[in-house]
Amino acid sequence: MTSAALSGQEVGRHADSSPASRTVLTRGGSRSIAKVFALVGVAIVVFMAFSAYSIRKELQSSAQLTAIKDRYFPVLQRLDANIVRVDKMEELYIQVVVAGDRDLIGKAGEMGAQADQAFDEVGKLYQGRDADVARLRAQLKKYQQLAGAASTGFLDQTGDPQALAAGMNAALEDLRATLSGFRKSSYDEFVVTLVSSQRDASVRLWMGLALGVMNLGFMAVLVFVIRKNVAMMGVIAEQNATLEKRVAERTAQLSQKTADINAMLQNMKLGVSTVIPGNRIHPEYSNYLRTIFCIDDLANKDLVESLFGRSSLGADAKDQVHAALAAILGEEPLMFDFNGHLLAREMTLATDDGTRKIVQLDWSPIVNEESGTVEKVLLITQDVTQLRELELASAKQKEELDIIARIIRIPAGKFNDCVDSARSFLATNRTLIQEARGRDAETIAALFRNMHTIKGNARTFEFTQITDAAHRAEQTYDHLRKDPNAIWHAGSMLSELGAVEAAVARYVAVNEEKLGRKGRAAELLTSRGSFVANDELARLRAMTASLAAAHPGPDMARLRQAVDALGLISLERLVAGSVDALASLAGELKKPVPVVDLINGGFGFNNQFAEALKSSFVHLMRNSLDHGIETPEERRAVHKPEQGQVRFSCVQRAGAVELRIGDDGRGLPLHRLYEKGLAAGLFDPARRPTRQEVADLIFRSGLSTAAAVTQVSGRGVGMDAVRTFLEQQGATIRIELSGCGTELDYTPFEFVIEAASTACAHSRAVAA
Repeated sequence: MTSAALSGQEVGRHADSSPASRTVLTRGGSRSIAKVFALVGVAIVVFMAFSAYSIRKELQSSAQLTAIKDRYFPVLQRLDANIVRVDKMEELYIQVVVAGDRDLIGKAGEMGAQADQAFDEVGKLYQGRDADVARLRAQLKKYQQLAGAASTGFLDQTGDPQALAAGMNAALEDLRATLSGFRKSSYDEFVVTLVSSQRDASVRLWMGLALGVMNLGFMAVLVFVIRKNVAMMGVIAEQNATLEKRVAERTAQLSQKTADINAMLQNMKLGVSTVIPGNRIHPEYSNYLRTIFCIDDLANKDLVESLFGRSSLGADAKDQVHAALAAILGEEPLMFDFNGHLLAREMTLATDDGTRKIVQLDWSPIVNEESGTVEKVLLITQDVTQLRELELASAKQKEELDIIARIIRIPAGKFNDCVDSARSFLATNRTLIQEARGRDAETIAALFRNMHTIKGNARTFEFTQITDAAHRAEQTYDHLRKDPNAIWHAGSMLSELGAVEAAVARYVAVNEEKLGRKGRAAELLTSRGSFVANDELARLRAMTASLAAAHPGPDMARLRQAVDALGLISLERLVAGSVDALASLAGELKKPVPVVDLINGGFGFNNQFAEALKSSFVHLMRNSLDHGIETPEERRAVHKPEQGQVRFSCVQRAGAVELRIGDDGRGLPLHRLYEKGLAAGLFDPARRPTRQEVADLIFRSGLSTAAAVTQVSGRGVGMDAVRTFLEQQGATIRIELSGCGTELDYTPFEFVIEAASTACAHSRAVAA
């Protein structure tokens, strides 16, 4: 009974609880359906937000790509064309001066108009850069005006040619700098636009994939709910189908966009690629990359081996690129800042046809926004061979223009004298090196003296290429002179000598080929009259001697004396040639150009002795301006005029000619010379030398009173060279101190040169 009762009770409980259970199940099912609806609603909201975001980004990407096609490419094309036009305009204005063809000014103006029209087109294409374009057009107009004025001034001999040329060159540099900056900023904006478009496409792709994964999860949830809620299956299936359709449509749109980007990459004239971990090239890269490197397949290839294999980069540079990329990829962007300088920026490629190609490389990090690390490195390569050739041609034209400007500032005679002197010293040095059997103190001293004189003469006229080449050779001789362990290497010294000869030949070629000033100055017709060549002078003297012998008399004697005096070079002319050097030297030393006082400048000297004096005057004048004459501040402090004075006086004494040279500077620093001599072991510390003994050290090779060695002075070779030049012509030079006493301090002095009377004529001189 109990069992029956329990069974009845259990049955009753089960019967009573069944509706409640169904109610609980129904409520649970309702809650599950509500959750599903909530999830589906969230998915719809997310999908709509993503769709809106994608549409907006699509519009932005389309605008960016349109800007690349319709703005940047035409703009860069016109800017590059204007770079070439500016170079051509500069060449035309140079030809106006060189060839004297005024029609070229008009041609340059037409080219300027084309450049201005191109700038106007750039302004219309490139909205927002009106101020920059206006600046370019103003600078172009300014350069045309200054260049036209300079060219006309040169042809008409009006105005200050140097000032006009300086203004023209300054305007040209400003125009080029602004044009280069404008092009770089335009190119940088293009790269940023391209990278932004690629990054946005990548983000949208990843978001689409993420949405697809999320939808798969929703489908799993829906399948689970369908098993309990069959009635909801149709609704869930319909929603799932709708979502799948939208995902498919979005995927198709992304595929189309990817295809568009690929089409752009395949047609642009840039090698665009990305480097992924492992230093491999991503499979997506522009078609032009194959053209640049002549490699058909670059996908997943090692960057260094494939792109840099035939480059001019050495093994160390390649290792640096490899190590830098390994340190950047997968790391924070800061690592690119630390290691980016190790990435090659330019290299030369060897091609199959034997030519060489110059490639420029630009690197940029692509950062993953989620992880904050460098996911890829964007590499943009560009073939800049033609651009570099244009830059090289422009540099050569600029260098040639500078040489022309230096040469035309001096008379042809002085230029030829400088060249002949340099060639003579170079020939002497070549003979000394070839005949030497090793180290020899006298040979080294002679080599140094000659090269120092070449450098000084070239520096006089600002022939920088000759000066620089001579300075390098002089450095070698100085090292041999001072270091007893230095090795005598004849081959290297002959090579340096050849560089100096090549520099001299460069100036001669410009003088003869570009300026048309061939031949010796003595054989040219100038504003001072017609000059007679040396062989003609010799023939005239021989004819006069024959006539004097056949027809003796006072008149014939005077005629013969006058003819014999032809060809002699006056002291006035020699001094004037040396004075030309003072302006450039004074500028280097930041001192005013001194006044030159010449007494009895009518003495004339034969060619050999005149050449010795001319070389000596170069060193003496530099010595006075550098060592003797004080700075303007120091001269004002002792109540002297800021402008110093150099004195030349010449008198004839019994059987000799005496030439005195001095200045109004503070004098010879005997205390410094004494310290130098004491350090060199030339004086006995126990015995104090006389002032004259100390002063005579100025003629000793290697001793100088300069505080530091510069390209102007400080090597202790100037006075030694002067003495050598004069002694070779049978003359002497000494230093004569003013006043008396025993104090070794700054002491006024004069250089005294004595030469035999046979070295000169004195028809206009005043005898002592």
